[in-house]
Amino acid sequence: MHRLVELAADDTASRRFGRLTTALALVELNEHRGAFGPCPTPQAHVPARVHRLLTPPDRLPAARRLRLTAAAALVPVVPVLVAFVPGLRALG
Repeated sequence: MHRLVELAADDTASRRFGRLTTALALVELNEHRGAFGPCPTPQAHVPARVHRLLTPPDRLPAARRLRLTAAAALVPVVPVLVAFVPGLRALG
């Protein structure tokens, strides 16, 4: 449970201050404790947290990106249709 709380705190801090800033803060707060040394220490989970912060987030799948792009491309069409449909009905 403690680890999940720490990961949630990392996520909150990274959203507010950025992933790189949060990772650097973790390194600076824990380097004097030997968390990044060659010998295993009780803070061995800290390097994994830093690595997690520095890896880029997963991208959306290609199909989802395509659907989002198509929806975004259709957004400007809606006001045009709202403006021209009454005129087209009057002509037809």
